[in-house]
Amino acid sequence: MADDQSTAETTEQFALRLTTTVSSGFVTLAVAMGVRTGLFVKLGEQDGPRTSAQIAEAAGMKERYVREWLAIMVTARIVEYDKEQRTYFLPPHRRAVLQPHAGKNVAHMPEFMRLLAGVATDVTDCFKLDGPEGVPYSAYHGLQAWLANMRKQEMENNLVDYFVPTIPGLKERLGEKHNLESGIRVHDAGCGRGIPTLILAQHFPNSTFVATDLDSEPVQWAAAESNRLGLVNTTFQVQDLVKLPADWSDSFDYVLAWDAIHDQADPEGVLREIYRTLKPKGLFSMVDMRGHTELAENLDNPAAPMLYGASLLHCMPVSLYFGGRGLGNMWGQELAVSMLQEAQFTNILVLDVPNIHANLHFLCQKP
Repeated sequence: MADDQSTAETTEQFALRLTTTVSSGFVTLAVAMGVRTGLFVKLGEQDGPRTSAQIAEAAGMKERYVREWLAIMVTARIVEYDKEQRTYFLPPHRRAVLQPHAGKNVAHMPEFMRLLAGVATDVTDCFKLDGPEGVPYSAYHGLQAWLANMRKQEMENNLVDYFVPTIPGLKERLGEKHNLESGIRVHDAGCGRGIPTLILAQHFPNSTFVATDLDSEPVQWAAAESNRLGLVNTTFQVQDLVKLPADWSDSFDYVLAWDAIHDQADPEGVLREIYRTLKPKGLFSMVDMRGHTELAENLDNPAAPMLYGASLLHCMPVSLYFGGRGLGNMWGQELAVSMLQEAQFTNILVLDVPNIHANLHFLCQKP
């Protein structure tokens, strides 16, 4: 049944709304370019309005390209423009959203869309009845590097100081450097480039960390980075999470899976394996996307089209490529809790992730 908005909407109004949507897509790509080139950083360094020539000179770039890019930023109401002086200015309150490492930075997401747009043709082919089932990880050029950089920005200050303390007793069990009697065994499941492990291993040298992923490229990168950092308490290995080693039963005190479960080929099987490899009373942190299982309950979420878009272009097709279920990015907290219960986890809590609104933390335990 159509909602009240759709029945009251005219063809002209919908055409205008769709034009605005398409226009926003071009703005998104231009924002990604501004992040990649460092133009937002240069704009943030200005102490006042500057001409396009002055901005280009400061950035060491061609003025004509900078001026056309600025035109997109101005018409998108991101950069302010003085038509008399023909100068441009990025207001301070917008810099915190657009510059790397800023407190409210969300400008990394347009780059995510740019990377995923590269596989749009591959995903479109999957729609056909006689087309491929999904898309392999190898098709996503540059994505692992982007994910690692984003994860590092999210976790560098958050993971140890804010996230770990939300889990009662975990920080003490992981062990401070001076407490030689502390330390536990941790599994970072679906680790990608292993950013959580690299951060935790540096802060808690008394604990040992095993990080696994099905994709060999990020695992190799993480192992090399661990060696560069001189870490001796980490192991990185290529591993199918649904077929963990038999001798891992009851061996981990804590398992962390950060944005990893929903794109597994067999998420139920992975959860059963995590359960098997946890020690009795062991804790499992499943951090995954904030959302609801029922589509209608996501209608008021302004980020929902972006989240479903990421699901369509990455999370779902990589799962389906391996013959999986294709849960997708927006499988929702209701289904997530139900699947944790089916895997026999108990004491399931659904928590906010400090300073990262896009995620929920499903904290649970093996009895």
